[in-house]
Amino acid sequence: MPYFKYTALTPEGRRIGGTVQANNESQAIDLIRRRNYVVLKVQPVSEKTEIVLFGVHLNELVIFCRQLTTMVSAGVRLKDALSILSRQNVFSPRFRRIINNLVLSLEMGMSFSEALRNEKVFDQIFINLVSAGEEGGVLDKSLEKAADFYESSKKLHDEVRSAMAYPTFVLFFAIGVIFLITFYILPRLISVFGNIPTSGVVRFLMNANRYLSQNWLSVLITVILVITGGIVFSKTRYASYVKEWLATLFPPVAKLRNMMAVERFCRVLGTLTGSGVLLTKAIEMAAAASNSPKMIRVSKRVSERVREGASLRQAMLESGVFPQLVYEMVGTGEETGKLEEVLVKVAEFYEDQIRTGVKKLVSLVEPMLIAGVGGFIAFMALTMYSTIFQLQQTIGR
Repeated sequence: MPYFKYTALTPEGRRIGGTVQANNESQAIDLIRRRNYVVLKVQPVSEKTEIVLFGVHLNELVIFCRQLTTMVSAGVRLKDALSILSRQNVFSPRFRRIINNLVLSLEMGMSFSEALRNEKVFDQIFINLVSAGEEGGVLDKSLEKAADFYESSKKLHDEVRSAMAYPTFVLFFAIGVIFLITFYILPRLISVFGNIPTSGVVRFLMNANRYLSQNWLSVLITVILVITGGIVFSKTRYASYVKEWLATLFPPVAKLRNMMAVERFCRVLGTLTGSGVLLTKAIEMAAAASNSPKMIRVSKRVSERVREGASLRQAMLESGVFPQLVYEMVGTGEETGKLEEVLVKVAEFYEDQIRTGVKKLVSLVEPMLIAGVGGFIAFMALTMYSTIFQLQQTIGR
């Protein structure tokens, strides 16, 4: 079924655009007009041509899931609930366009999970929770589980970011101080004597200052491109491998990342299995959500062992990746038939451990940053004093 790119006006007079799938152009126009939009332009395309670099922001996904859950549980039709959400200013214009496309896909006859998958911006966890809810006739409960899951993820994410706010400020402040001393104070001090040292650290800094002064535009453009490239790269799946390698250089960070991966794996696996998703499929999805390359690598082997008839506990034990607490608790959950509850409890335990670990890491990082800044300033002061002393001796002769 072909795609059609459209431009239209909303009842409020706002210009919007998007892509709709239909059998022909007339059906595409009819689908758009059903939403009381004024069609300005419809153009057939062979496929969705937009390149999706970023998914849905976690903050918007949390609000979307909770409000959609509330309305669907209250008996509002799914399509009507999405129509209401598409007009809320709490969402960004991009996300409102995505919701509009979901409504058009539902009117075209797609299921909600198919419409979500068609947009290519929602993660597989949410899509599979919705799919399981549709198959079991319990979409409202699946949406509630999704809302609880994303709210819990956002809460932990916000706590970690809040705890790291002060060390981050100290780090940027330190970089600012170093930049000020190196490229503003030092050149002024040296220029007083009318002579530039011919060797040592000071000469290197003066040459760097002269280069930046002469090529500031190209340096600025390079810095902007590097920062932009770093942000884009951090959203890709390859960034997790780089982060894991960097974490090995600092054991406290590696330990914290491992706990975060285990917490994410257990919470996602518990949510998916409790919603009726097939266990073998849920294992691979939970591993992917953990962002741990080690878990992703062993997830297929664990899934295959479960498919062969082994217990989940035995498969996790053989993988050699999961902590003993996790697979022992999983074994208890399998024996009692309460695997979902046990996994949630394990996730909550590791969530508490992450909070404690972040506090310890912050308490360790802060003095290291302060000591680093102080050490650099002391080094620069000693270097400048030695240089000025040498220049004074030269002038005295």
